[in-house]
This record gives sequence, C-alpha cells and structure tokens, in this order.
Amino acid sequence: MTDFSNLADAKQPSETPEARANETFRRIKQHQAAGRHDAAMVLLDDLLQEHPGNIRLQHYKGMNLILMGRKDEGRAIMEAALAMAPEDPLQLCDLASHLAENGELDKATEYFETAVEVAPDYAIARSNLGAALVLQEKFQPAIRHLERAIALDSSLIDAHTNLATAFMRTHQYDKAIDVLFRALAINPQAVGAHISLAGALLRRERYESAEHHARRALELAPNAPEAALHLGNALASSGKMEEAAEVLLKVARGPVMPLAALSRLIHLRKTTADSPEQALLASALRQEDKLTTEQKATVHFAAGKAFDDLGDYATAFAHFRKANDINKEIHPFDPVAAAERADRVLEFCSPDLMTRCAGGGLSETAPIFICGMPRSGTTLMDQMFSRHPKVQAGGELRAAVMSLARNRRLRDALEEKLPDAEITADDFSRLGEDYAASVHQEGITSEFHTDKMPANYQYIGLLALALPRAKFLVMRRHPLDNLLSNYMQHFGRNQPFSTDFAHLASVYASFDKAATHWASALPDRVREGHYEDVTADPEGQMREVLDFVGLDWTPDVLDYKSSLRQVNTASVSQVREPIYRRAVERWRRYGPALEPMARELRGFLTAEELAACGVTD
Repeated sequence: MTDFSNLADAKQPSETPEARANETFRRIKQHQAAGRHDAAMVLLDDLLQEHPGNIRLQHYKGMNLILMGRKDEGRAIMEAALAMAPEDPLQLCDLASHLAENGELDKATEYFETAVEVAPDYAIARSNLGAALVLQEKFQPAIRHLERAIALDSSLIDAHTNLATAFMRTHQYDKAIDVLFRALAINPQAVGAHISLAGALLRRERYESAEHHARRALELAPNAPEAALHLGNALASSGKMEEAAEVLLKVARGPVMPLAALSRLIHLRKTTADSPEQALLASALRQEDKLTTEQKATVHFAAGKAFDDLGDYATAFAHFRKANDINKEIHPFDPVAAAERADRVLEFCSPDLMTRCAGGGLSETAPIFICGMPRSGTTLMDQMFSRHPKVQAGGELRAAVMSLARNRRLRDALEEKLPDAEITADDFSRLGEDYAASVHQEGITSEFHTDKMPANYQYIGLLALALPRAKFLVMRRHPLDNLLSNYMQHFGRNQPFSTDFAHLASVYASFDKAATHWASALPDRVREGHYEDVTADPEGQMREVLDFVGLDWTPDVLDYKSSLRQVNTASVSQVREPIYRRAVERWRRYGPALEPMARELRGFLTAEELAACGVTD
C-alpha cells in the first residue's frame, strides 16, 4: 500500500505515479485553503479510487467533509482512520482540534496528550495541548507544554499568544509581555499578538504602550472589537475621558463584546436619562435571557451603576443584588477559611517572633504601603503621593504576595508545617530581598515608593520585619460606605467576598482586627488614615502623613489629578476629578436595604446608624 505520510513534501520525478499523486495532493490543499471544498473532494475521491486503503487520504477526506459542514460524516471517517493508525500524531491533533471546536474539550485534550506521548518533539501537538489546557484553566501544565512547543518551533505564533494568556491569568504580566514582543519579532503584523500585548500592558499600567499596540491592531484589523476595547481602557486610564468614551461607545453599539464596552462606559462617566449608553443598557436588559451567566452579572452591575447615577436607588439596588447573587454562585467564597488564615498570620507574628527576628530585613528601600479594605481611599492616597518629587508611585503591586510565595520556610510556618521557633531573622532578610527584586523588575528604583495593594494589611507584621524602613498607611472608611462600594463593583473572581453582605462584614471584622492590632503594636510604623478626613481636609491630612513617613511637605501633592501616574482601578474616573465628598454617607441612600449587613456590623455602628438601616432590636 502506498504511504502518503509525506505527500506534501515528496519530490519525485514528475512522470512517476507517486509524483502525480503528490501533485494532486498539493492541489487538494490549495483548494481547501481557498475554501473550494467541493473541488477538493472530487480530487480526494479520485485518489482514493487509486489507493483505496490509504489511511491518510481517508483522514483528509474526513477533514474535508467537516469543512463542508458534514460534521458527523466527516468525524466518523476521521475516527475510523485513526483506529487504523492510533499513534499517528497528525491524525490525533486534527481530530482533537475538531473536537475542541465542537466543545468537547476534555476528549480533545486526551487526544492531544496522546499525540504528545507518541511524538514528544512534535511542536504542533505541544502547542495544541497547551492551548486546550489554557481553556481548561490548567495554567501551569499549559505553560510547560507551550514553552516546550516554542523551544521546538519558535515560529508558532499561536503558542506565543496562548503562553502569554497563561502568564496573564497567573499574574505574570512581565513574562507575558516578553513572549508577545518575541511573537511580534517573528510576525510584526500578528493582530492577535498586538491585541494580547495591549491587554498585558494595560495590566502593567503601561498605558501609552498599550494604546500604541491597540491602535496598531486596529490598523491591521479595523473591526477588531477587543483591540478597540483595550484602546478605550488605555485612553480612560490615561485620563483621556472623552476620546475613551467615543471608542467605547462604538464597541458598545457593535455585535461583538458590546457588554464589556457598555459596562466600562457606564462606569467611566455619569449616566443621564438621555445618555446613549442608557438606551443600550435598556436593550441589553430586554434581551437578558440570551446572555451567558457572566454576561448577566456584567449587565446588572452596569444597570446598578446607571440607576444609581439617575437617583433611582431602589432599582439600582435590585440590580446590584441580582449581579452579586450571580457572582456568588460562580465565584464562591469560604469566610471561615479566610478568617482562619487571617488569624493565623496574627498568631504567627507574635510579640516573641517580632522581638526575636528584629534586626534582619532589607534597609536599602523605604516602601510606603497604602493598604486597607478595597474602596477605602487607597487610590486617592496613592495619587497624592505620586506628586511628591521623592516618591515613585507603584500602584497595586503583587510583590508582597509573590515574595511570600517564593519563601518556602515562611510559607511552611504559616501553614504550620514548620515550627514557628525555627523561623529566623534571615528568613525575613530573604523576604525583603525578594520584595526589592520584585519591585525593581517593575521599574521601581526610588528609595521611597508606594505600594497600594489593599490586601497587604494582612501581612504588616511580616513586611515590617522584612523591610525595617517601611511605613504602613492603613486606610479606613465608614464601614457601610466602604462595604456598599465593594458590593457595587464587579470584581468577579478577583474578590469573591464582595458578593454577600455577611462575607463583606466577616472580612471587614478581620481587617479591623489586624489594623487595630498593628496600629497599637507598631505605632511608629503603622498609621491609620480615614477617607472622610482626607476628603474634608486634604492638606492637613497629607501634612501629617508626609511627616509620618519622613518626607517634607510639598503643595504638589494636592494637585493629584495632574499626576502622570495613570490609573487602572475601579476609581479611574474619580481620581480625575477634584477631591469631592459625594461618596461620604452614600449608604444613607440605600438605608433599609442594607439591614442584613448592618446587623453583621452591629459592633461598628452607632444606634442611629443601625436604626437608619432598619435595625431596631
């Protein structure tokens, strides 16, 4: 039986039968590439008449039938051909690709894995397996296979973009950016690489570069909605609000990704009764039954914001509740486990450990940690610091949590796999060195820099030992205003506790416990700040804060809206305005709707505040 396994590459004299078959096969491939599948089928059938038992030709006939829309018939032929050659990596990959496109991802992954097992150096198999694992959110094995695929064949653009996706989903944005620049060096016109790079640069808060690559993607593919969405986000984060709104409105009116753009637009500016986004929102709500679960959450969060802008608070709250009920189902949160972890960190950072391990750490840098509950004013404070000539604003850095993840001894001790007594000052020196290395990778070289990752309040004791010159500004805000603001934001998987009043109250209690403890235990290192005080007297508050961290006063910090520091948080539109107090006592608009949360916060509220929420017993 003639072997057609190398048909496309064979170079036989033109007069031989095999040469004629190879030429026919090349013609088949040309027909398929041009979408002329009927013509390709005629040639395939002719070849199969000459070589009726050829497995590879049967395989290609099945593929061609699928391309013609005769999926069941084509799949049956491909499966029959594979049964006769079950270790053929090409057949395994082609059939797996069809299964993946048909939504059968688990089965497709099995075939890709088999292809990799039988042909470990087959780059396409590695690349396809990595792509399938990315879709299944199995990012670490995906990264291994995609890196190997690129090592085997550096020209695989899809392997680069999928690897970048895996890196981004695991918060390794710098690695994603590096991979995508390499992809563009291979093919500068790879639209997908430009789009992905714009997204990665957005996450790293490099907005001018993100804008450039989004615009380049749109030059190459003018109707690419994801590129337009990234462009709108980059413009908004850079403070170019009108241009951002124009771009986002165009996407919101289009057929692809309209809800993402509509949501961003609604959160970017105040909705009015005659806003174009209000009409688009009404249309989306009418078609809710056609939306996916996550899309429903997105549209209800957007509706909540819009009706809040319009002053219809009852309708706004109904939408926020629907959105959070959806997110609570798809992004569950375990409050007991979270409280136990928080208590364990406080237990670990005992007075004995704080005394015994003092003297270690890294003293060459003086970070200013701005932390607290999300939506407590950390972004405002970071923007004000960014105007100080001696401060480099870092934004929400992941350096602390990444450094802890890299220090196995500290992690093992926190997980009670290693006795606390075995931890030494050197462990904290290592933590400080890792933290400094992480921020240097972010391009932060100033002696003083801010790190406004809110959750760092959980690690104050650890970071205080690792970085002896660090100061901690713990932001507070009225608990009802603070938690309501969280409830009104679409955090998704990034903050699952915000979907439920009881969970919010539980996390707030843990926060209060940590903040109160460290403000008392380390009064020279930890200072509590209040959002309400900052908005009422920004100069007075900033004078005190700058004195606390050891910096001279400069009036420039009050001109924070002129900051070159760009913003990529839920506060993006607010930090472009003068300091305002509209968000103070905002909770009163919702009153009794907050009764379940007020009950959970009983110990933090006055009798009058409880009564305003309908709690009278």
